[in-house]
Amino acid sequence: MDELDYNTCNATFRSLTDQQRLMVEETSRLIGADADLELTSYGCGFGMFELELIARVPRRTVWFQGVDTNGEAVERLRSELAGLPKVRGHRVFTASMADVADLRITPTEYGLFVQSLCYLGADEGMAVVKEARNRHRRLIVAVTPLNRLNGPFAESLARQGVVRPLFAQTLAEELTRFGIEFRTVTVGAEIAVPVSEPAHRLLEFLTFARHQPWLGGTSRAELLDAVAELGTVSAGHVRIPHPVEVFGIG
Repeated sequence: MDELDYNTCNATFRSLTDQQRLMVEETSRLIGADADLELTSYGCGFGMFELELIARVPRRTVWFQGVDTNGEAVERLRSELAGLPKVRGHRVFTASMADVADLRITPTEYGLFVQSLCYLGADEGMAVVKEARNRHRRLIVAVTPLNRLNGPFAESLARQGVVRPLFAQTLAEELTRFGIEFRTVTVGAEIAVPVSEPAHRLLEFLTFARHQPWLGGTSRAELLDAVAELGTVSAGHVRIPHPVEVFGIG
């Protein structure tokens, strides 16, 4: 994205959907209540999901381990974790998901992949999943189905040479092929874009939704028409389905 800053577009996109809140609620339910939690997140980024999960999960304390390729994100997340009384310890370092066998990664009760496995092709991704099963008692994987909204994302992955990325349908097929037992819950999230949104916010949303610079008209009416093509107009909002499948493995 060279016309608008990626992080700005991403932040706008995320602010208009309830997907993260609902994923956190479902993940917290799967983890359940107990005294302490040891959790490893692969592809933790700035920890937007993980920090909300730590606050919500019904555990007394949390020991957190995070892995991400973005060094800036890792540093910021370390700082955030250091100020949380509920976090009794943490290790966050720079590595890729393909480095799941890295000896620095300590085995924990749970391994977490939130919208990260879809960046990997089926062969590489399943190698990561199988290794993670050896390190963690249970895995929780949240990944979107391949649908109209994330079709442009899949196209961008294909241009990068990612073969059969692990969207929900492909992940289920691969887990079945390898005889790995799993359970899934569909989180029925949606994006709600107010029809009153200013043009710059609509432009940011479209840029991120299409994973490429917006090449259409830039008047507010034209931008709103393009957003409306992705969903239906109801009660002053364009409502766009934004589901995610949450897999429990192990």
